[in-house]
Amino acid sequence: MLLLRHTRCLLFVLPLLLTVPINAPVHAAFENIGLMAGPSGMGGAYAAVARDTSALIWNPAGLARLPAPEIGVNYLELYGLLGYSVVGVAHPIRREQTLGAALLSSSDTEGLSQERIVLLSAATRVRKHFHVGINAKYFTTSVNLEHVPLGRGAGWGADLGIQYALMAGKVRIGVVFPNLLSNLSYRRTEGTAANGAYSESLLREWRIGSAIKLNLGSDASARKSDSVLAAFEIANGTPLIGCEYRHGALALRLGWRFTEGLAHGLTAGFGYQYSNVALDYAFVSGRYGSQTSLFSVRLFY
Repeated sequence: MLLLRHTRCLLFVLPLLLTVPINAPVHAAFENIGLMAGPSGMGGAYAAVARDTSALIWNPAGLARLPAPEIGVNYLELYGLLGYSVVGVAHPIRREQTLGAALLSSSDTEGLSQERIVLLSAATRVRKHFHVGINAKYFTTSVNLEHVPLGRGAGWGADLGIQYALMAGKVRIGVVFPNLLSNLSYRRTEGTAANGAYSESLLREWRIGSAIKLNLGSDASARKSDSVLAAFEIANGTPLIGCEYRHGALALRLGWRFTEGLAHGLTAGFGYQYSNVALDYAFVSGRYGSQTSLFSVRLFY
């Protein structure tokens, strides 16, 4: 437990103690752990599915299909060690064109490290059934050791997302390139053992997935008809699968992640929409008996 509690701090602090600048991808800083309960309940197989405020994180192209302005709020406490929160807003400015913004923050329970991301998104239809979205991100981070400031960092990044529909929208393909471009600069606080600064890039990622939706009601165009959504995705070389059964305002979700490490195994969740409020919950299991829960609230205005 002690090792887990200090992992993120050590992964940041150790480079700060080096006297020679390095230039390599960051594997721990600003790690994408998968926020928002809806996508997490489906095992993270969401690149082809995203179309609400979760698209700010999972695939910005999905924002172009947002039917109405929306605010999304999510909180996650990861294994009792790290707290993650996100507040996002997305607003269509015209048909199939949407702008969005989000604030993501994380910190450990002992206050050793803090990370924040300010995200701006834009999505549009390029041609019929083809949507593209981009995220522009600004990162800030700080590390403390026994309440003593050790170092700070700041930088920028960009994501690219694509969604394409087939068979009158029943089949959809999604492609996402998180951190397609990025640069972070770290500076050690004056008075620490090692002085100076260095720059790094975030780990480039890729996700490609597909989803098929089947309406079970007699009227396929009815908003409240029963439907089944099945999704499959390859995320950085590892498979994810998920499904969702929707009956009116109720949604039941199930998924499985074949990834290594803590993010591995069964996911499940549900969602319910009442008037202009939607509530989502997800249970996420991992290796070595670890598990956690996510809660999300979406408001339509």
